[in-house]
Amino acid sequence: MSSEKLITFKTSDGEEFKLNVVVAVRSEVIKNIVQDVDSTFNVIPLSNVDGKTMTKIVQYWKKYSEEGVTEDRLKSFDLDFLKMSQSELVGVLLAAIFFDDKQLKEVIIQEFADRIKGKPIEEIHEVFGIVNDYTPEEEEEVRRENAWAFE
Repeated sequence: MSSEKLITFKTSDGEEFKLNVVVAVRSEVIKNIVQDVDSTFNVIPLSNVDGKTMTKIVQYWKKYSEEGVTEDRLKSFDLDFLKMSQSELVGVLLAAIFFDDKQLKEVIIQEFADRIKGKPIEEIHEVFGIVNDYTPEEEEEVRRENAWAFE
């Protein structure tokens, strides 16, 4: 029998993930749960995280929990990891917020910033599905008042 302590997660769509506690405690939320209960006999329900998203979270946690992994390998991993659609990225960000994984949140927020950097406002609206409810006159006034933001 393995001495490895496992924790089981059950996603909103019924998928179960068994993870080593050492990996799972990258999440501050899970760290607190593990401290409070004997998690080896319990399943932690994740009502707001689906299986596809949890697969990405587990992939990230495992890579960042590997011993001896170099900074260059982690940067390379991040580049591949972040190659996902906007909606997948949002899902992973929401899960990272739920799990209180500060590092993963920062990586994803930086990716969002990189994706919109230097793009015209109209394209940013399109990327994020933002409806412009200003009239052309109101928009022109905002652009005049905040010219520095449009440079």
